[in-house]
Amino acid sequence: MEQQRRGIPSFQARAELSLELVHATEAAALACARQLGKGDPDRVSEIAGEAMRRVLEDSGLGGRIVLGPRNDPNLASGASLAGGERTFDFGLFPVEGASQVARGSANAVSIIAAVEPGGFAQLPAVWYVEKMVAGPGARGAIDLDDSITDNLRRIAFARDARVQDLTVVILDRPRHQEIIAEVNAAGARVRTLEEGDVAGAVMAAVPGTGIDAAIGIDGLHATLIAACAVRCLGGELQARLWPRNEEERALIGELAGRTYGVADLVPAADVAVAITGVTGGQLLPGVLFGSGYAETSSLLMSSRHATIRRLTTRHHVVGTTN
Repeated sequence: MEQQRRGIPSFQARAELSLELVHATEAAALACARQLGKGDPDRVSEIAGEAMRRVLEDSGLGGRIVLGPRNDPNLASGASLAGGERTFDFGLFPVEGASQVARGSANAVSIIAAVEPGGFAQLPAVWYVEKMVAGPGARGAIDLDDSITDNLRRIAFARDARVQDLTVVILDRPRHQEIIAEVNAAGARVRTLEEGDVAGAVMAAVPGTGIDAAIGIDGLHATLIAACAVRCLGGELQARLWPRNEEERALIGELAGRTYGVADLVPAADVAVAITGVTGGQLLPGVLFGSGYAETSSLLMSSRHATIRRLTTRHHVVGTTN
């Protein structure tokens, strides 16, 4: 009460949602990290999904999964979460990069974003979007209607750097060969990722990762989840629907060519995100197993409370799960 009289919010009064979400990302990361290098990505996804759903169902949070993994019947888009009186729309990947975990590669993470019901943009059901992301220091420098070269020049100018100093993260996909060639021609460096639509975008928006921009044609669901994190981080993201075929062009219709910013993609007033590292990389360390304990590293974000937290948690472990 004394804190409230002084105008200082108590911990209970703040009730940061990201601090509740992180229990689910930690559980998923701890569970699937045991599968590191064992060669079975389907098993990785299954274990992570089971762990995340179990924790979410016990959390008292209810609502609807709006953006979920397409190969998980329990957490796919449209699934409901039974919980208490507080309800949210969720975007989640129990593990982004299951194949990376299975191969023992870097940069796999577990992610949840939560917004108030209706807080995600309602967009045509296409598979991909063209997007570009940069950090807070380059806000206002991105324009998808301009060339990649000119965008990189503006990002460099905003950061008081040279284009040659920039590092751009791009997924290693055949559809990105022209993008990679243009980034190289502009003089910037390229770091390719095997997987990680969301992780790559967050790397570009978080200071200290060594990544200055993320460019590519990536999944719509992943881009909407990434927009939640970029909004909390104060970064810049622009996206445009990218149809694969005539059917998707018909779905897009009059929206063809429209550019969406962060506020368009996530109009919610209250956005919370939790990300936990699984295999480790430039964004977050991976799960570390010790004698009788495991340690996780997470990034927690809240637009409502204007907070960004790095959280290291040591979990006492009894036995193992294979």
